[in-house]
Amino acid sequence: MYTICGFETAWYRGQEPSVWCSLFNPDTIKAFEFFEDLEYFWNDGYGYEITHRMACAAMKNMFEHIDPNSNKSNATFYFTHSGTLLKVLAHLGLYKDAEPLTYRDFERERAWRTSLIDAFATNLAFVLYECNNENGPMVLTLHQERPIRLPGCPQDQDLCSLKTLREQYEQHVLSCDFDELCHIHRHDEN
Repeated sequence: MYTICGFETAWYRGQEPSVWCSLFNPDTIKAFEFFEDLEYFWNDGYGYEITHRMACAAMKNMFEHIDPNSNKSNATFYFTHSGTLLKVLAHLGLYKDAEPLTYRDFERERAWRTSLIDAFATNLAFVLYECNNENGPMVLTLHQERPIRLPGCPQDQDLCSLKTLREQYEQHVLSCDFDELCHIHRHDEN
């Protein structure tokens, strides 16, 4: 019923909330929201390192396409489920709280709020600007059509040099072996 409340309210934005929402008081809705944040944190976010490390393939692909010397197309679009995008956001180090999210954090302000960072049609874009300056090509990162500043990039401007971006995530890309990451090792019983 909570899910129907959320979907109908989103579909008919600007109108009265769904009738299903009237079954819950504001504290109950906050509890359901927190439950979803916990679920996505542990399943698609920072909960386990392997979860967000799986997004290294997407990062590797992004760097291949954003390279100004590449002969790849000028624009590449991918469409995916929210879980994949949440993994990429975590891989980038975005919306990370100082401590892992647990059931004890219900009343705490938190950066990992899926109702805000993973809304309908959530999107992430990297826009390359070929600037004539000492920093070389610059990258604008957008999450939900809004500029966002990535860790390791200047926090006082929206553009980050491609060089800085590569340095920040180079290790993630170079060590990206998706098959090895997801391989199940079996121990011999001898």
